[in-house]
Amino acid sequence: MTERQQRLLLLLTQSYIETGKPVPSSKLAGRLSVSPATVRYDLADLEAEGYIEKPHASAGRVPTRRGFRRYALAQLPPQPLANETLKRLGRVIAHAGVNWPQLTAQMAARLSGYPAVLRLVSNPHPSVLEVHLSDLGEGRVLAVAVLQGGRLLEGIIEVETSLEEGFLEQAEHWLQGPYPLSQLAERAAPSPRLARLARLLTQAFSAPRGESYVEGLGVMLGEPEARDPEFVRRTLAALEVPPRQGVVPAGGLDVLVGEIEGISLVQAGFRHTGRSGELALIGPLRMRYRRALAVAHSLSRALEGESPSAN
Repeated sequence: MTERQQRLLLLLTQSYIETGKPVPSSKLAGRLSVSPATVRYDLADLEAEGYIEKPHASAGRVPTRRGFRRYALAQLPPQPLANETLKRLGRVIAHAGVNWPQLTAQMAARLSGYPAVLRLVSNPHPSVLEVHLSDLGEGRVLAVAVLQGGRLLEGIIEVETSLEEGFLEQAEHWLQGPYPLSQLAERAAPSPRLARLARLLTQAFSAPRGESYVEGLGVMLGEPEARDPEFVRRTLAALEVPPRQGVVPAGGLDVLVGEIEGISLVQAGFRHTGRSGELALIGPLRMRYRRALAVAHSLSRALEGESPSAN
């Protein structure tokens, strides 16, 4: 592909993203300041290489999946959002507490105009910071573990029908962390009753699973492609089950174009409060890749505690 053909493909794809209509050669010739004949020759080469196609009975051309992917990759590295926006994002995340995953997904959907899903990888060895115990009566105790990063685990355990006064307070003091959740039952207990309590708590607090936070389903319905029920079904499936195993590594960025038919994903990896995760934006092949990449990149950096500077 020549440099002019590269520019031609990017212009054609950008125009199609903006209008949703096949792009005529005359419009491209004016933008490139070359003759219509030259553009037609270049378009023929791009069509032969599988980057564009001519819809039936249309005077213009549209990108193929391969063309969209070439365009999407040309937007890397992405431009970050404006500095003032970046500062606001950082402040919101810093003050969100345990609600940061949901708020981040909400901001991603609002800023990009696409459904967003934030996935957190399960931590097989989470650290316990403290455990709170509440007597529910009749030998039942509500146990709440506060994990590193602010996540909570809850469980109800069955103990003796009569609890000694001060036992739960003594147990909470002994259960102060930090220590790995997997080692809870192995800690040296000062009494057999506390040792049994630790075993019960280990059973009640199973290792946390991965989490997903989805926002912006309504904005999907504003896309012209949403008139196709199959597009809606595939989008919902992509939100529920990622097309690839695992998540993008922290600091990484990826674009999946058409791996699910008619669907594109922009994915950014991050690490926040000791947990690894991925922020993904989901849209049609005719996705606003430049904006989606900027939003995903900027939010993932904000989660990392960084502040990328806008150029």
